Amino acid sequence: MKVWITDRWWAVDPSTGKKTIKKANNGHGSRWQVSHYAEQHDGTRKLVSKNFERLGEAEAFRTKTEHQLREGSYRLPDQTRKTFADAAAAWLEGKKRPSGASLLRYRDALELWALPRWSNRSLSSIQRTEIDQWVSQLIEGSAPHAVGRRVRGGGLSPAGLTAVWVPFKAALANSVELGWLNSNPARGVELPKTRATDKVLLDYIEVEQLVAAATEVGRKADAVMIELMAFSGLRPGEVVALQVQHVDLPARRIKIRRTATVDINGAAIFGEPKHGERREVPIAPHLIDDLAALSVGKAATDPLVDTVRGQFINIHNWRSRVWNPAVRAARLPHRNLTPKALRHTAASMAIAAGADVKVVQRMLGHADASMTLNVRGSLARPIGRSRRGGVTASRVRP
Repeated sequence: MKVWITDRWWAVDPSTGKKTIKKANNGHGSRWQVSHYAEQHDGTRKLVSKNFERLGEAEAFRTKTEHQLREGSYRLPDQTRKTFADAAAAWLEGKKRPSGASLLRYRDALELWALPRWSNRSLSSIQRTEIDQWVSQLIEGSAPHAVGRRVRGGGLSPAGLTAVWVPFKAALANSVELGWLNSNPARGVELPKTRATDKVLLDYIEVEQLVAAATEVGRKADAVMIELMAFSGLRPGEVVALQVQHVDLPARRIKIRRTATVDINGAAIFGEPKHGERREVPIAPHLIDDLAALSVGKAATDPLVDTVRGQFINIHNWRSRVWNPAVRAARLPHRNLTPKALRHTAASMAIAAGADVKVVQRMLGHADASMTLNVRGSLARPIGRSRRGGVTASRVRP
């Protein structure tokens, strides 16, 4: 591709072939201008120019530009000025597939760990060796983080590191697609392997302790929410999204028709269940009266499990307001207990009662049976006995 130099002060006199004609800007600004046409990301061509005081500087720049154009490494000036903050914003803006909750986690990870380190750095200046050092700092606990945010000491676990790495690397990869980078400097960086953790299972007594604690720190509706997860295998978002019309008490079935999540700004939104799996799940007999009580005086489209003001529960607020205090109050022996453990518990109880894998798959809303089999293969602990007369199993065997 042609790159040319223009004299901005003097023009050639056709009659003499010499530069004797003064141009309008003669004596004003730099004399020499290097120009060429560059292809933009959308396929259009743009005239790009840069001025120099000395001819030698202009010639050196022309040679460099010609080389970059030949090898395909040339970037427009506005592209070379792009920072990692620009890259992160562009990647988040372009995401369409993940749920709002996933985008919220991505944004939080970028704001907490990636942007404090890389925010104002130009993309072209980020080096692979620097990224390696940053990863080591994240593991050791010495990496910078957002001011005013509390973080756990001792560095990130492999899983925590992955949560930061995924949006960081993806933002750089997207910059390559946009033409802002020649290649992704994060490619090939090694991360520690994430070890599979044992699934946490609660026995009947532990579930009842958790339910009682939730009643104390919250309301009866909060306790029922925990029981629906522990005995019917519902996801937290599925419980939150339940309307009165979704509960069929005579048939002892709950219809899962939607789930609750949040958009990137944290506002609640409702959509199809995970994997698009609309299903019906059984209601544990001891929950019939509680669900009937929650339905009294409500319209069909009202939330089944609601706030004091009758609104849909914000699942993130609920975890900090009810779940975490209830877990502490119940004094359970499990570390970092999450609501997902209740789905594993529901699966273990169903399998202990002799339920077929396909039945458990439909109850949990798994996309395929292999996910259920993975859960089944990890269940091997006593289930215990419920004081409410639940199923008893001495041990669940894979």
